[in-house]
Amino acid sequence: MSSGNSSDTELGDLETSDAYREKSELPKPTDVVDLDWDAPDDPENPKNWPLWRRWYTTFVVAWMCLVVTFGSSIFVSGTLFMAVEFSVSRTVALLGLSLYLIGLSFGPTIAAPISETVGRNPVYFISLPISMLFTAGVGKAQNIGTVLVCRLFCGLFASPVLAVAGGTIQDLWYPEMIGAAMCGFCLAPFAGPVLGPVIGGYLIEKKTWQWTMWVLLMFSGGILPLIATLRETYKPILLKRRAKKRGLQLPPKLPTGQALKLVVMVTLQRPFAMLFFEPIVLALSVYMAFVFAVLFGFFEAFPFVFSTVYEFSTGQTGLTFLGIGVGLLIGSAIYMFLDRTRYVPAMRLPVPPPPESRLLPAKIGAVALPISLFWLAWTSRKSVHWIVPVLAGVPFGMALILLFFTVATYFTLCYPAMATASALAANNMLRYLMAAGFPLFTIQMYEKMGIDWATSFYAFVALAMLPVPWALARYGARLRAGSRYGLKNELAELEVVQSI
Repeated sequence: MSSGNSSDTELGDLETSDAYREKSELPKPTDVVDLDWDAPDDPENPKNWPLWRRWYTTFVVAWMCLVVTFGSSIFVSGTLFMAVEFSVSRTVALLGLSLYLIGLSFGPTIAAPISETVGRNPVYFISLPISMLFTAGVGKAQNIGTVLVCRLFCGLFASPVLAVAGGTIQDLWYPEMIGAAMCGFCLAPFAGPVLGPVIGGYLIEKKTWQWTMWVLLMFSGGILPLIATLRETYKPILLKRRAKKRGLQLPPKLPTGQALKLVVMVTLQRPFAMLFFEPIVLALSVYMAFVFAVLFGFFEAFPFVFSTVYEFSTGQTGLTFLGIGVGLLIGSAIYMFLDRTRYVPAMRLPVPPPPESRLLPAKIGAVALPISLFWLAWTSRKSVHWIVPVLAGVPFGMALILLFFTVATYFTLCYPAMATASALAANNMLRYLMAAGFPLFTIQMYEKMGIDWATSFYAFVALAMLPVPWALARYGARLRAGSRYGLKNELAELEVVQSI
């Protein structure tokens, strides 16, 4: 009996030992954060793709952003005729612009859960066609209510393109090469609003207001086949796919509730918190939102100025926005020059300079902004040739693009990746929400205050904001040291996000 029991015990111990050994030899799940490219020159890394493919992807993404923002301003050209057709005021018709911009403000909230789960390309291929359907709805609308609802959803479904596009550019380029690509990419969403009245002005002289929507559909439809040719660029998605092909076991995905909670925190809760409790984010977001809002206010101010003072037609008024377009190009060239001569060489230093070293473009823009506004205010009169107020748009365009470049770069250098996403989301939301309001009171303001003092009011606000870049240059390091959004929580959050 004892011998049998001993044998059974030994057999049981052996089985237990074998089972333990087998269990211990099972492959452990690969931590998502530990996944990385095989080597610096890994051909699957988008940064190592052939140069033509990286520029092609950059071009397509920039074109998408141009189309989305073009859709905001081309609508304005037809609002007067729309108001007559539907028997409403011009202000009510302009709500179509404001609602579109409100829709654009929620881009990060929509795009984040999709891009983190399935990558960047599905965001483009899903959101833009849906936006096009609502654009067609605007063109076919039989009443103003349908126009306004469709415009809101048109902007809402177009907004993820703007939210994700910057990430695609960062996926494609190494820091020492990203300057030119980022300049071209950032130029596109600002060129869109400028081109809207240029094209829409002459279009509305020959066609009905509905044709502004048909042209927008043509622009959007022309890029859809190109979107289908794009490859995914988002690193976590690419590495997960490769890990599965290699048979690596990945950790289980987060429960939907936890994943949704994290996304809401990054795209909604924390942007508001950073906007109110981070002085850096608050100051630069308010500054950028003001400049952006003035740009959209100009969609009403320029027609008022140039049709009243110089008796321009709708088409001729649209051409006056080319001054701002020239300023955008000059501002981009200035930034590229600074990037090549100052910022790229600084990256090679053993100890890189502080983020405040990148504030020079904002200082240039801060000076150019009030100059352009006072210039426009006091030269818009019959005794002065029309080209003079048109040229006032050049320093305005410079200020707009230089301030935008600075905000994006400074946030990236001040905060870790997750906090940067929240800071940019806060900036995006405030920028479009403020821009949505300005066109609704611009005409009334110019009629009551006059062209000179209405524009000067904007100029005085710009003067009050002028010290912001210098204040950050002096106190930025102290503000960053006291920030609650440092690196200490970043690794844990990144691991959670990549496991979604």
